[in-house]
Amino acid sequence: MELTQYQAVFAILLIFFVGDLVGALTKAKISSMFVIMMGFMVLFLTGIYPADIMTTSGFAAVASLGQYFLLFNMGTSVDIPTLRREWRTVVGAVIGMAAAIAGCCVAIPIIGKDFALAAAPVVNGGIVATTTMVEACTEKGLSAAAALATFIYAVQKFVGTLPASNCGLSVANELVGTLRAKHASDPNYSWYAEQSGKNTAAAAAKEPLWKGIKKYYTTFICLAIGATAIVLAQTFAKALKPTPLSFINMSILCMVFGIVCRNTGLVPPNIMRDQAKANGFFSFLSLCTIIPSLAKIDISMLPSIGFATVVIFVLVLVFTFVVFMLTPAWKVVGSKKLAIGIAMCQMIGYPGTELIATEITNAVAQTDEERDAVTARIQTAYVISGFTSVTILSVVIAGILAGFIG
Repeated sequence: MELTQYQAVFAILLIFFVGDLVGALTKAKISSMFVIMMGFMVLFLTGIYPADIMTTSGFAAVASLGQYFLLFNMGTSVDIPTLRREWRTVVGAVIGMAAAIAGCCVAIPIIGKDFALAAAPVVNGGIVATTTMVEACTEKGLSAAAALATFIYAVQKFVGTLPASNCGLSVANELVGTLRAKHASDPNYSWYAEQSGKNTAAAAAKEPLWKGIKKYYTTFICLAIGATAIVLAQTFAKALKPTPLSFINMSILCMVFGIVCRNTGLVPPNIMRDQAKANGFFSFLSLCTIIPSLAKIDISMLPSIGFATVVIFVLVLVFTFVVFMLTPAWKVVGSKKLAIGIAMCQMIGYPGTELIATEITNAVAQTDEERDAVTARIQTAYVISGFTSVTILSVVIAGILAGFIG
């Protein structure tokens, strides 16, 4: 049956509705992205949904816009002073990403170069890295590699969640045990006093420019600012293409412009999310870019994609555990298990990292002091780690590796 445009729009949004509903009902234990991606794959394989449903709906024509607005918004979420303060977590996240990339490289003789390169940035990141690799694979006619990248994106949260949860729980139990021991030996002990003694007085921060003109950051003005950044990114990317800096593509530049605008005070943090209120729609458009790759999967591809997925995740986990358990790399964050948990956050991303940290806190802490101590140790590390890998570095890695596909 041939669908009309509005029937196609309804059919697409119905799957997104089911995915979000399952995610909400299970409190993110079953990822909404997993439900959405698996739902589309099954519906394409069975012929219930036509392969050109995105084109029929009209979303295909505008889907690529979502990625660049998202990247600019990601840039505006980057607070450089915070990253400086949490440098140990940032370094731990970078080491974890390097271990994952090494695991993917070792997989090349087993699953092939294109599969391994398509997978690496996706393991490191989220929707933007996935979109970048899917587009690169599609342009080179590598439909199986594009499908693999999409499939890994759909299932990686399951792979990362268990180690992140178990390692975080172990660290939290150890921390709470230490706090209780200190209270037992000294009834006047206070974790808050201990922390205030460690913190140095921060210089009063200058009020950013955007706060003085906040009322002018309306929906359309914010969208126009984003569009300006995208045009500038496109212009600079074209200028860099014939130079040795050609790896600095439009995606990277969109995020860089967002970082500059945020940290010079020109725009508010998360401008597309909090001011334009458009981040959800741009995320939806980005997903509409990668979903068509699932329509190119046929039954004969499933064994190779399934095998490649298992190989990738096994090697990523092995390399991560080896690096942080058998080398001194864990010392940068002060705990082997916390280091592994931080590394796993690249496969989870926000808000999954925060949800896991909250579950750990609720399971372990019994007092406000314990809750705050665990939050400061686990939640801060997990959120910053996911932010470093998924939001920032995975985009750069995807931009570079996309040039080596094919």
